[in-house]
Amino acid sequence: MVKFNEYVEIGKPVATADAIAEGVAQAAEKNDKMLAILSDIAFPGLGWFLKNAPDRVVECGIAEGNAAVVAAGLAAEGFMPVIYGFVFSSICRAYNQIRQSILADRFNVKIMAREGAWGGLGMSHNYVEGIAATRVMPNLVILNPADAVEAQKSVVAMTDYIGPVFLRLEAGFGSPPPLKIFTEDYPFDIGKAYTIKDGKDATLIATGYMVTEAIKASESLEKEGIDIRIINMSTIKPLDEAAIIKAAKETGAIITAENHSIIGGLGEAVASVLAENIPTPMVRVGIEDEFSQSGVITEEVDEIKAHFNLGVEGVVSAVKKCMAKSAAR
Repeated sequence: MVKFNEYVEIGKPVATADAIAEGVAQAAEKNDKMLAILSDIAFPGLGWFLKNAPDRVVECGIAEGNAAVVAAGLAAEGFMPVIYGFVFSSICRAYNQIRQSILADRFNVKIMAREGAWGGLGMSHNYVEGIAATRVMPNLVILNPADAVEAQKSVVAMTDYIGPVFLRLEAGFGSPPPLKIFTEDYPFDIGKAYTIKDGKDATLIATGYMVTEAIKASESLEKEGIDIRIINMSTIKPLDEAAIIKAAKETGAIITAENHSIIGGLGEAVASVLAENIPTPMVRVGIEDEFSQSGVITEEVDEIKAHFNLGVEGVVSAVKKCMAKSAAR
């Protein structure tokens, strides 16, 4: 039986939407400078704002670039605007405005945006390039929570942090819910990875939903006598380099897993750390230079997982491939 570390209690899948809304309401109640910036799309916790602070809701319509500039202006006046939408619209469509108006002056603006390989809206909305597009942007923290507990805590943490934050969400429109992974007293810290499970044969560094597949893969691998470490890398930037280097030294094989393109994503970030500090055999699990697809029911999502090798079988295969690389050194 797989033994997990403190603050880990694996349970049934739980959607993250309610947890995100709870985090928004909790943060908004604590900080009366927090504003909801809408772009003609529902906002998590909007019910709280409409009931308690309707004057703190700003609707910008389908004009995401304008929303970014409005948010920057409000932040310059001491407010904490929170933008919500899809990665393709709230970030990629507004890329220049975010860069010039928010990040250049490190204004205290938060961006919550959705993407991922599956969902009902197809490749136009199911972006898998968001981490790559934002990792290169200076002054921006990037968070990618693994489950509902961490999602709620990451919302509160990003609003306590002073400066721009991109909270990447993999939820809604047919996306499969992640397992419940953490206990309610789990201590979430921006910039710190958390080791979910210790192991000696290889280290699997996962982010977001793929932590769920990593946990399932560890159970399958344990039946074959393979003991892997699982690290939840919920902060993509700044990256916890110390955790990566320690894992490389102690296990000698690194696998990354992300619901994102392997170009410019978590895998490349980890590879850079290893190349500069401790060259180590490595395999990346993710989407290989393809657009995402549409899937809203179990069979479709499973088919997409298999196509992109994002399911348990793909992760298990990657672990074995990496261990073989390590053994051949």
